[in-house]
Amino acid sequence: MLDRSPHGGMPPLLLLARTTGSVDDPSARTAGIQLVKDLRHQPGITAVDAYWTGPVGPHTNGSPHAPPDPLLRSSDGRTAAIALWLDSDQRTRHQATEHVLTQVTGRHGPLETRAAGQAPVTRALQAHSEQDLLRMELLALPATLVLLILVFGSIPAALLPLAVGTVAITGTTVILRTIAAFAPVSTFALNLTTAVGLALAVDYSLFILARYREEAATGLSHHQALIRATRTAGRTVTVSAGVVAASLLGLLALPLPLMRSLALAGISVVLLAAAASLLIVPAALSCFGERMARRDILARRRRAARSKARWHNLALVVMHRPLTVLALTSALLLLLALPFRDLTFGLSDERALPAKTPVVKTMQDLRTDFPQMGTEIDIVLPHWNPAGAEGAARLDAYARRLSGLPGVQGLRTVTGTYLDGAPTGPLCNPSTPAAPSSPCAGLKRFTLETGTWLAISATPRPYSAEGLGLLHSVRAQPAPAPIITGGATAEFLDTRTVVLQRLPGALAIVAALTLALLFAFTRSLFLPLKALMINLLSLTATFGAMVFVFQQGHLRWLVGDFTVTGTTDLMLPFVAFFLAFGLSMDYEILLLARISEAHIRTRDTTRATAEGLQAAAPLFTASAAVVLVVLSALAVTEVTNMKILAVTVALSVLLDAAVIRPLLVPAVMQLAGTANWWLPAPWQRRLRPHPHPAPPRHPTTAAASTDTPVSP
Repeated sequence: MLDRSPHGGMPPLLLLARTTGSVDDPSARTAGIQLVKDLRHQPGITAVDAYWTGPVGPHTNGSPHAPPDPLLRSSDGRTAAIALWLDSDQRTRHQATEHVLTQVTGRHGPLETRAAGQAPVTRALQAHSEQDLLRMELLALPATLVLLILVFGSIPAALLPLAVGTVAITGTTVILRTIAAFAPVSTFALNLTTAVGLALAVDYSLFILARYREEAATGLSHHQALIRATRTAGRTVTVSAGVVAASLLGLLALPLPLMRSLALAGISVVLLAAAASLLIVPAALSCFGERMARRDILARRRRAARSKARWHNLALVVMHRPLTVLALTSALLLLLALPFRDLTFGLSDERALPAKTPVVKTMQDLRTDFPQMGTEIDIVLPHWNPAGAEGAARLDAYARRLSGLPGVQGLRTVTGTYLDGAPTGPLCNPSTPAAPSSPCAGLKRFTLETGTWLAISATPRPYSAEGLGLLHSVRAQPAPAPIITGGATAEFLDTRTVVLQRLPGALAIVAALTLALLFAFTRSLFLPLKALMINLLSLTATFGAMVFVFQQGHLRWLVGDFTVTGTTDLMLPFVAFFLAFGLSMDYEILLLARISEAHIRTRDTTRATAEGLQAAAPLFTASAAVVLVVLSALAVTEVTNMKILAVTVALSVLLDAAVIRPLLVPAVMQLAGTANWWLPAPWQRRLRPHPHPAPPRHPTTAAASTDTPVSP
């Protein structure tokens, strides 16, 4: 409602005009008045409120003879604030912000102006995100290419995932730009697209290529190996993409533009990566597969690793002591999860930027020099105006009650300015015209076309317990009419309420879709439940580490410097959860696919688990290494939110590849025994596939291929 008013709510842009003398000096006053005249004619600026002129806008013209507004004067008298309200149209708003930051900030006679407020902070976040994306590409792509050559064995093979990733990232960028023409899209969505697109491109390409090499090693012809690899690995890729996309669908259930734009970006890049890998990789193998095999510089090393069967032996060791391994790994994950108890939500502000950013220093100066501007709590009485003496008296009594609450540093509304439960000057009659030089003239803007507005300046930080307590006290006060509250504190509280209300539904959607897809994939009731529970345990440990490092400020030397705020942005755990959940399920599906295939052939859980881990572990460890390289490049970014996401998801991938899949999964599989494959008898006849003979094996590779499948 305040957004529709030309001068309603907290101004999105403020100019701090500082002089070496006093802002009341004639030269400073003249320069300030001239600056206001220039600003009021700038397109996109709907209203101006300056120390020297008072409010200037559609309904108030200001006056050089207006009494100075003490709210817009610093405690030392050397800085004056100019509040600017901007057009609600995003394009016009952006252009106005750019003009002010590039053309207005700087020297104006004796005044030196700097910008603060939400608009320049948002602009700085966008600029740093673009720089971070470029830095990530410069750092990650060369290292990723080298690692891909080591994983895939040749340059032509290493180019396959890059081709798949390019198609997925480019296609998603086009989709996001199309969406941006109709709805806001977060600047972080492009960073997410690049990281996730490259990670999944590597995964899916590796799955298909490794399976092709495995089938070719059994003695199948090039054509037969390609068909079998596309059918088996293609099924894994399809199910994996479905589960990852399903996990990101949970973000769409949360009614926030940031969540939805990230969800759309993630779902698009996942589906495009899967489609591109199923088209590009088989086509490339069909044309150049045999040539790639001849140029495979690591083929001998892979044969040596296959003969040692290290993953196979590790699985047997784990399954020999399953209770011990389960207890130790669970204890480690629970220990990592302990800090999660101290999670405290907040919303990001300028502290997400590097401390050296100019707008960060200006915001700090704003809070230091203008404590009276503090945290603003806006109150709107919709469709109610204090007409007549009775209405003015009711509004006056309401304003007195609010200004007397602990933590309130001042209140302004159409009837006057209040402090400590009493007006600080003469009361204003909303029905009586005021002279331009009267203080009441500047308060006319608190009468809106849609109602009446009260602005409270408060001392507590917006997301602190004290700030939330004050907001609850404000909402509990009897008012002349129903109220709507705004401001940073109200935005945070309402956002948290909506997110927590919708979260169970979002989690239910993700869980139901994941269980359904995994059931169709494994034809088991236990395996989908096991996968879901293990992933939740792993992610809880990851979030404990997030709180320990970023909210509490430990190990800053390891992840790069950032500002510790004592809170965790409300959006980040949910974005990280759905993203990390999807990537973890990617590895789980690969492992379950190989274990299920081995169990159909052997009907022995212990042997099937060992063979499945031997076949899948080289793939998910190689994939995890590439993902960690990409996320490590993203972790050196300067925007704290992206750093948190990158480090959190990287830790999740590391735990998954080093602890969950090679240790915890075999232990649980061994303890569950035949329960892994249990189905009600009527379902077994319809759903459970019959054992089929192994494909023809080449005499020289038959023994090795049966027990120790070929690694990539």
